[in-house]
Amino acid sequence: MSSSPLPTSLSVTKVREAFECPRLMYLGHHEGGMTMFRAANSKGGGVGLAFHKLCDDCVDRICTDEAIAQLLTPSANQLNPATLAQQIQQQLYRTVFFPLVQTTVKDSPQKAPALNQLWEGITGLIRRWAELLVSNRSACESVDVIRKTFLAQELSVKYEFKLPNGDRQLVRGRFDSLVYDFAKQRLCVVEYKTYQAIDPAAQLAQVALYSYMLKQQLQVNINSAVYSVLPDWKGVEYPWDLLEDTLHQLIPHKLMQMRGWLKWRSPNPNPPPMTAHPELCNLCPQKTKCQTYFTTAAAAIPSKILEPEPMPSRKIPPLVTGSIAESFAIDYSQPIKVETLQVASLQVEAIQVETLPTVKPPRIAPKPQPLTTTKPASQNVISPKADRTAQQLVEVLQAFNVGVDYLGSALGPSFMRVKLKPHLGVRVSSILKFEDDIRVHLSLANVPLMAAQAGYISVDLPRPDRQTAFFQDYYSQPKMNSAQAKVAIGVNLDGSLVEADLSDPNTCHFLVGGTTGSGKSEFLRSLLLSLIVCYDPDHLKVALVDPKRVTFPEFEDMRWLYEPIVKTQENAIALMEKLVVEMDDRYRRFESSRCNDLLTYNQQSPVPLPRILCIFDEYADFMAEKETAKVIEQSVKRLGAMARAAGIHLVISTQRPEAKVVTPLIRSNLPGRIALRTASSADSAIILGGKEAAAANLLGKGDLFYSGNGSLQRLQSLFAPAEMVARLIS
Repeated sequence: MSSSPLPTSLSVTKVREAFECPRLMYLGHHEGGMTMFRAANSKGGGVGLAFHKLCDDCVDRICTDEAIAQLLTPSANQLNPATLAQQIQQQLYRTVFFPLVQTTVKDSPQKAPALNQLWEGITGLIRRWAELLVSNRSACESVDVIRKTFLAQELSVKYEFKLPNGDRQLVRGRFDSLVYDFAKQRLCVVEYKTYQAIDPAAQLAQVALYSYMLKQQLQVNINSAVYSVLPDWKGVEYPWDLLEDTLHQLIPHKLMQMRGWLKWRSPNPNPPPMTAHPELCNLCPQKTKCQTYFTTAAAAIPSKILEPEPMPSRKIPPLVTGSIAESFAIDYSQPIKVETLQVASLQVEAIQVETLPTVKPPRIAPKPQPLTTTKPASQNVISPKADRTAQQLVEVLQAFNVGVDYLGSALGPSFMRVKLKPHLGVRVSSILKFEDDIRVHLSLANVPLMAAQAGYISVDLPRPDRQTAFFQDYYSQPKMNSAQAKVAIGVNLDGSLVEADLSDPNTCHFLVGGTTGSGKSEFLRSLLLSLIVCYDPDHLKVALVDPKRVTFPEFEDMRWLYEPIVKTQENAIALMEKLVVEMDDRYRRFESSRCNDLLTYNQQSPVPLPRILCIFDEYADFMAEKETAKVIEQSVKRLGAMARAAGIHLVISTQRPEAKVVTPLIRSNLPGRIALRTASSADSAIILGGKEAAAANLLGKGDLFYSGNGSLQRLQSLFAPAEMVARLIS
């Protein structure tokens, strides 16, 4: 087993796994593979991801459908929960489920039985939703009851726990739903499950941990609920008061234990202990590996295996099924009002709302915050949905008799990367050819991008809950006027910002290509902003060429402009010739000062020369006329070949990277490459070089490939709203 350091953060899902079986948690962390116990004949297997997506779609429809809103017009004492549930069910069947059935049966008729399971599970949830809406109708007007009940879907939270030994451990996670119950005057964190838990206590620990973490942000007590919808409806709810002095007190001790278990390496003594529930072993997805590995480790050390430090004795509350309104004496002497709940005041990284493609009513959404270098928590937390998707992928390949092992997943803002290791004897090429089959069987809107990596095959699947990488989440008070001129490229799978150093010969100039809808304009704007926030106008000048006049309107009057934004062919020629003259003049200054480059010169000169960035958008528009094309191309060639040391940098951008436009002469002098989604595989190959055709299958909206320093990375570009741009350049 390879040695790996302790993770900087643990997921809530991993905490649940530790309650179920420390050894399975350990194997899942270090070796990958499935970590979910489930009976072989359990109903609901394999439909979890689709069910959660259907839940989100149904809640969104409830929040936006005027017909459903009208159902709540009568007063609460005139509403019948059963009747309301039936009415909502009919509307959701017509507007959400039936269109899904038509699409799915047409493309994949074999999935019809799974659709029946989905609807069976949803009907139980609809009944619960109707009960809550009728109850809440007593406390608020009909026009407000829906939005004040369903506060948010798919919220990400994080919290740093102080452990008993003084260490600190960051925990991240994402739960399914946040609702408000006016009768109890409580928020409630809800988790949906498509199966009955083998170990309900572990499931309780998971949802209780979510409520505890959210409570630290909102400073109000929050109840917890698990709704298991298959094979039969079972609602389990816990009030905060019951958990506060029991399970919540155990979490720091459990986290300390987990850290100790994850540090262990074979054949040392004290391996992670076996599960406290031996009946789970027969349901273990990694039973053979577990028995072989830990038995071998135990045999290697004949001495007694020490048990980990026990946790303090706490009484875990029993399961409570159904309504708990009269089951507990809960202190509601200090009720809160949902109108005063200021979730929006939290930091972006603390709580985030999933962005879905449908129109939504007002929800809990983060307001723009001051610039911060902290990456959003949600972007790299592997959720149960991600694991379910990975499991479906493995099942699809196994159906074609292709054996693979699941090594784990990584989650970026726009896509999830599943890591698969082929079994011995399985050719990599035989897996890569299943792109279209995977797309059909997983109902993907885009072709999955598959590639051979060091030790595994990566399968990139689009995220159904795609996140936006906001500019303000990655830039705070930067070091001003630094000698290093770094520009933002995008966010990687770790949630970290990847930057390019303009002083590096491999990334001093860029060729950028992307078709309509690829996010090319937003990428150029974020790249420009990443320099503006780091340099004052005395140390940076920007030359902009914008023939379509729509890419840089907010930058029209900024103080960093080298000259007014260029919009015509004649002015573009004049600008490029002016930059060549500027370059030659700088080299004469360097020669007389015995300096090699801009950095050395500025260290000696009392009046520093500013670095110059020229962003040339829609380059192809200037290549139609032969004479114009020749003049501009020669200027680009000279600047690309010589301007780096003079502190002048080019970013040449085009929607149409055709061979006759982006000639080999241009490509050879622009070493850095950015390919957003292209119109064809040929365009992708021109931008990235060689036979790199994958950019044609990118997702658009800032999904990109970055080629620099000999490596190719898939990133998500930053997005800066117009009001933020105006604030930063004012």
